Amino acid sequence: MRTRQLILLLLLTAVTSVTVWRILDPPTGFMADPAALRTQDAPTFQLLDQNNRPSGIRGYLGRHRILVAFFDGAAGPDGDPVMLRLKEVYTALKANGVRVLAVSTPLGPDVKPQCLSYPFPVLRDTIAGQPQSTCVQWGVCDEIPDPQRPPQLRASLFLIDRRGLVSSDGNRPNAVENPLLTINSLL
Repeated sequence: MRTRQLILLLLLTAVTSVTVWRILDPPTGFMADPAALRTQDAPTFQLLDQNNRPSGIRGYLGRHRILVAFFDGAAGPDGDPVMLRLKEVYTALKANGVRVLAVSTPLGPDVKPQCLSYPFPVLRDTIAGQPQSTCVQWGVCDEIPDPQRPPQLRASLFLIDRRGLVSSDGNRPNAVENPLLTINSLL
């Protein structure tokens, strides 16, 4: 019995020493940036997809991680490397519990056939540039005072966690810094 107590005391001392050492001298590279820890509820939306069916993120919240990709509707999804990568690895992402939604500005008739080959919803924000539009709420295009001028959408990728939270700057969601690396990390 005495040997067992001595071993337990030595183990407790070792664990305590290592814990105190790590608290007083944390490893570099593991320090979290407080700004990166800010999150907010992901703005919800429902738009028409490439098959003219309503689709949005509400059905995925609380059950899946969600990638929301914004791309320029004038160039089409095949003109965006992030969209092409998402199309390529969609089956693997889905198997890992990740759902994908893509959002663009209105699509031209020459671009719409490209969207039909995508296995996930490709949504159209027909009021892009208006204050209540999905693109403005997510911070990927600015409000435009002239409805005759098309909105300029910034290609972006957002990751929403299972709780429905997205990284935020305090006002709007933050896009991931390296979209292709983020996609690969989810495979």
